[in-house]
Amino acid sequence: MDRRRALKSAAAGAAACAAPWLARAQSWPSKPVTWVYPYAAGGGADPLARALAAIVGPRLGQQIVVDNRTGAAGMIGATAVARAPADGYTFLFCVSSEIAINQWLYKNMTYDPEVDLVPVCRLTTLPFALVSSLASRLGSVAEVVAAAKASPDKLTFGHPGSGTLQHIAGELLQRAAGIRFTQVPYKGIAAVTTDVLGGHVDLALVGLSTALPHVRAARMHGLGLSSAAPVPGVPELAPLARQDPFRSFDVLQWFGMMAPKGTPPPIVERMQAELSDALRLPAMAAQLASQGLTSAFLPAGEFGAFIAGERAKYERVIKEANITTG
Repeated sequence: MDRRRALKSAAAGAAACAAPWLARAQSWPSKPVTWVYPYAAGGGADPLARALAAIVGPRLGQQIVVDNRTGAAGMIGATAVARAPADGYTFLFCVSSEIAINQWLYKNMTYDPEVDLVPVCRLTTLPFALVSSLASRLGSVAEVVAAAKASPDKLTFGHPGSGTLQHIAGELLQRAAGIRFTQVPYKGIAAVTTDVLGGHVDLALVGLSTALPHVRAARMHGLGLSSAAPVPGVPELAPLARQDPFRSFDVLQWFGMMAPKGTPPPIVERMQAELSDALRLPAMAAQLASQGLTSAFLPAGEFGAFIAGERAKYERVIKEANITTG
């Protein structure tokens, strides 16, 4: 009898603890919901965030406000969400950098992505195209590898700044093939693309939607995709992972949703479900295609496991290559 009373008491205690967030979840949302996007309006995944907000908001019966909190490589916006009340009214529309990369680059982070935020879902991925300038006369992966081995550090690889995903991916490319080239930092990917077109830099990883028109117009060579899987409708670019010696190469920019730690699980599950449904709508296909994005939904648990793998991958290369943001 004593054991039964103890079990009943424990169950009652658990129910009492759960009651407040269950009540909040059942009445949620009763006011507008904010998605913080930690980069500028109009660029990057901002159009995607706004398109999804326009679909999900009416389904929830409340407006979803996309709040651009820019600065510090996404960390200002991420910090704002990490410190927000865990009541289901603030989410982070995240990019891979502020969740899986920045903690290995910045010593004075004002939030801990592993402690202060919880996954809601992964939404989309963006592969890069490895491209070369026409002036380089390097029209294939094999030619790049041969040239780099013949003259280490002679080939130049442009990227949009120290510590960016393309910079880190450049290090991974070198390690995968056992080659070396000179990495050249620029102030943004537009300048990199311009110099590939002008023949001033040999190689670069450029977002697929930016690179593809130039590749198809024969203004630069398209050597392969950074994703392990091919992209439908892009037969001319095979994944690098299917070309020797890059069999293990898989680098993607990805976008997802995070919430402050402690957000009630039913609210996380509802937001996850609505986003999953929205991504499957035919109207989203054109939106994704216009940005070169691939629908790549993962629910919270799988997204968390994916993030853990990304963190481990980038921690290793950043530390071994001594990559800094300076």
